[in-house]
Amino acid sequence: MRKLKKWAALGMAGILAAGCLAGCGDKKEEASGEGTAQEKTADKGEAVTLKWYLAGSGPQADVVTVQNAVNQYLKDNYDMNVDLQIIATDYANYPQKMQMVISSGEEYDICWTSSWNNNYYDNVNKNAFIPLDELLEKEAPELLASMDTSIWDAVRVKGNIYGVPSQQIFPKQNYVVIVKEYADKYGLDVSKVEKLSDLEEFFKAVKADNPDMYPFAASSNGLMGKHNVALGYESIVSVNIPGAVKIGDDGLKVYNQFESEEVKGLYEMMYRWAQEGLVRRDAVTVADNAVPDMKAGKHIAAINATYKPGVETLESGNFGGKEVVFATLSEPYLATENLVSSLNAVSQTSKHPELAVQFLNLVNTDKDLYNLLCFGVEGTHYTLNEDGTVKTDDAKGYNPNVDWMMGNQFNGLLREGQDADVWEETKKINDSAVESKALGFAFDSTTVTNEIASVSAVYDQYGKSLETGGTDPASVLPEFQAKLKTAGADKIIEEMQRQIDEWKSANK
Repeated sequence: MRKLKKWAALGMAGILAAGCLAGCGDKKEEASGEGTAQEKTADKGEAVTLKWYLAGSGPQADVVTVQNAVNQYLKDNYDMNVDLQIIATDYANYPQKMQMVISSGEEYDICWTSSWNNNYYDNVNKNAFIPLDELLEKEAPELLASMDTSIWDAVRVKGNIYGVPSQQIFPKQNYVVIVKEYADKYGLDVSKVEKLSDLEEFFKAVKADNPDMYPFAASSNGLMGKHNVALGYESIVSVNIPGAVKIGDDGLKVYNQFESEEVKGLYEMMYRWAQEGLVRRDAVTVADNAVPDMKAGKHIAAINATYKPGVETLESGNFGGKEVVFATLSEPYLATENLVSSLNAVSQTSKHPELAVQFLNLVNTDKDLYNLLCFGVEGTHYTLNEDGTVKTDDAKGYNPNVDWMMGNQFNGLLREGQDADVWEETKKINDSAVESKALGFAFDSTTVTNEIASVSAVYDQYGKSLETGGTDPASVLPEFQAKLKTAGADKIIEEMQRQIDEWKSANK
């Protein structure tokens, strides 16, 4: 993958530099600059509150212990007098939470944003975030140097950087995870599964013997963000906004994916599955990605967006520690939306933007700080095995399991069960993925901001219920499609096509 190969080399250099930053010399000198907010704060002896909004499974019971440990670490190593406040909300409620926070003008410093939750582009267009270009150069040179310019360019909006991408697996490779004991019992050969519908007979067999079980997990997060590559398209803005291009289409013709036969077929299948008890009829009301029900044994399979080395450990945890197997539904595919799938942005309302960027610099370059945020305090929230892997325990009060959301995952400790080469294998996938024909294109929604808000509201009313089998597409899909048109879908698609055509001409 030509545009990311340089990044891979720089990423390794950044990791090596971070190792030195974590263990060499005087950290205070490397982290601070003349006249910065942190120095002024330290001189006054007053702690500056940094408020950081994150998504995930919700608040962690012992987050205060971790916050205090982070505050002490920053003070001891960088003379930063900070009072960190992590505010976590479950995935399903996070967009609404952040909408309220932003619209109210609440003062906060950093929030997680993406192309699929708490939409990055929408928030930039609302002036919710500040441009970071100058701040990154001044306050976070190590972070800026750790990623190739192609990565930074992919997250630009109207020429500016408004978010710090999380270094992790970038390409999407949709997959289904299945509890191994059921795959073995019913003779499922996952290597022969090419599409989601191939699992229907398997799910029926499981349901017949386990009438109280709903084999396939679905939730209020819907399916589109986890299944669009398998359906053969990439979204221009996000999965809830009309406007997509077919994977492999050299002409980059934009179309309304909600009017496609592929999406209609998914809706019909999910409705059938709900009627047959293969998925909950009320799945659209289920929060937390259905993980509590998965852990409780009510589901034995789920779909996710991005297969990556080491994911078996995470997925096993989601299913209560049971051994799992995987069926990949697509090849690794890199689109601009993947590079905008996880970022941290600085709020327009922050009174300490310099300090916020300094903090993000350290989270992404200081291994010890990053792992403290990811796993908590060693001996209190996790234990370190002899091989250097982490053994976590939900009962210990801190296991957010959002390493990929917080910063540079290549600086992370490995979880128990993950192979030692997991990060090297991840980089190989980043380097070898199929590239979108529109990689690097970023849509400017300025002229259709109202229409995007309107179609997003229509999607919220109809889309996720259709995706999870809660409503009959025979009667509801035409209504959904008609309301999207009324809300301005055609105008959005026309503007997308105009911009893509201009981008193609400029990038021949």
